[in-house]
Amino acid sequence: MTDNNWSTEVDALLYQIQSQDKLALKKLYDLTAQKLLGLIIRIVNDRHEAEDILQEVFVKIWQQSNHYSGSGSAWGWVCVMSRNSAIDRLRRLKNRAHESTDEAPELLNQLLEDISHEDSFTQNHWIGRCLETLKPQPRQAIVLSYVNGYSHGELSEKMAVPLGTVKAWIRRGLQELKQCLVA
Repeated sequence: MTDNNWSTEVDALLYQIQSQDKLALKKLYDLTAQKLLGLIIRIVNDRHEAEDILQEVFVKIWQQSNHYSGSGSAWGWVCVMSRNSAIDRLRRLKNRAHESTDEAPELLNQLLEDISHEDSFTQNHWIGRCLETLKPQPRQAIVLSYVNGYSHGELSEKMAVPLGTVKAWIRRGLQELKQCLVA
């Protein structure tokens, strides 16, 4: 597909998305996701964060497609949306780094203390060690979900991130825990 045909296809798909065509959104994702992911990775320098942002971008495309007026290219509009979402995420992450309201370390320490008192210390000891290897957000989501019983929706609200991001953190975090425990 030539660049001109590709750009025309993106334009056409965005117009179809304005009519709430779910298949057009899937086609747009298939056509543009890799390029957008590359753009976002260059901004945030973290593949997992970039994947979460990409998911948010496509939710925004679906919800805000009617804001695309047709002046300029649809691809440009999508790229600007992706760039802005990535920069917004960086700002939120930097602001959160300065907040001290995060209760995950206390919960993790309590979890580690609780499991150290059980008869199966050897097995549980590895769970604690593996939890410590996770990035802070997935670890917090897993601990809050599995120790405190928060639902995914409650976590989304508490952590101020989209529901899909919470689910992705938990899914990837559990996969990393499994790999760590098997190793």
